[in-house]
Amino acid sequence: MRSASLISLFCVACGSGTPPADLPIGDQLPDDLKADGTWGAALTCKPAPSLPSLIAPRITVSLDGLTLHLVDPASGYDKVFPIGPGAVESNPTAASFGESHTWEPVIQTGKQDFAIHASDIQPCKTWWTDPDTGARSPVFAGLPFMPFYGGYAVHGPIDNFRASNGGNLRRGFVSHGCVRMEAADVLEIYARIRSVSATPVHLQRDPERLSDGTRVDVAKWVGAECDSDGDCDFPGGFCHANAYGRGFCSMSCTATCADRAGQVPTFCVADPDDATRGICVAKMIAQDQDCRQFGQMVASTQNRFRQSVRASVCLPGSRGWIGDPCLAGGDCKNGTSCTGGVCTEACTRACPDEPARPGTFCAQSGGCARACTPSSNASECGGGSCVQLAHAVDGALRFACP
Repeated sequence: MRSASLISLFCVACGSGTPPADLPIGDQLPDDLKADGTWGAALTCKPAPSLPSLIAPRITVSLDGLTLHLVDPASGYDKVFPIGPGAVESNPTAASFGESHTWEPVIQTGKQDFAIHASDIQPCKTWWTDPDTGARSPVFAGLPFMPFYGGYAVHGPIDNFRASNGGNLRRGFVSHGCVRMEAADVLEIYARIRSVSATPVHLQRDPERLSDGTRVDVAKWVGAECDSDGDCDFPGGFCHANAYGRGFCSMSCTATCADRAGQVPTFCVADPDDATRGICVAKMIAQDQDCRQFGQMVASTQNRFRQSVRASVCLPGSRGWIGDPCLAGGDCKNGTSCTGGVCTEACTRACPDEPARPGTFCAQSGGCARACTPSSNASECGGGSCVQLAHAVDGALRFACP
């Protein structure tokens, strides 16, 4: 959670001659705020594993998916890692309102493609210096620091940076723009790309998807998207139907649910499709605002199954904006209505956009449509199709989620 007492920490780009403007790190855990000089293993450079270098690697960072996907078609390497990207901007007057701070490079440049240059990588970054007080803290814990745009970088977890393993990742929207990773994961990526002159980095808001619409993700856990029970490969796991989209992983419960280290905590609620049984769902926590990492899920305050204890959890629902799925008019918000199972609104020339959501346009059909990009396998469509529709003004064909 945010606190006025939290100190601001900064990422600094390397290898560029003139450092860019300081970039605050974001929230930290209370134990990490003690500037006591007892740094444990934070001053020790963490050795990179001996791994084959990739040939032509590329990285996709999905903010809402909380994933970094490193692939190399030339060698067949393909691996997905959990991340902690930038916190969501909560100031409604800010140009980046509603966006993760990691989206700032896109706002500044108008492009989504950047690169990690080998000449800019710091193999062992340790210290940060407070520009106001001059106090130093070794928050980067001797791990690689890999900038992709100025001070925006892929680096270690920050939290518990004194630990011998370099710390522990909080998977969620936690930083001020950098992409945090587990210490072992950032070391693997460094080992794989350090010999490559430039590794492309693509930033996108929506969860990354394969050509068949399957979401790119790490190991499945409660709340994760699924198509069948076999996708939920943990004890007792099954795929629960979601009327708004693909299913979600769950398991049966009577009062409480098991949690898993590094994953969102869980909560036992009455099954929305059968109130006589309990199911485990993901809790909505501060570092996962509005259940962003879960497709077609929204935050809802619910009682624990057959108890009075309450919690905010992620349950099937619609965010209610143009292009979002809907079952009835009540699912759609801000002037939109439910037509053909999708939230839309009438238009003659233009359509409104909303912070941190895909763009829209006015189609000749007379309704606002959500724009999508086939090159990213229509990630904006939540696993659905991406088709061409004619624009109402010029008749030009544009891709949209039907």
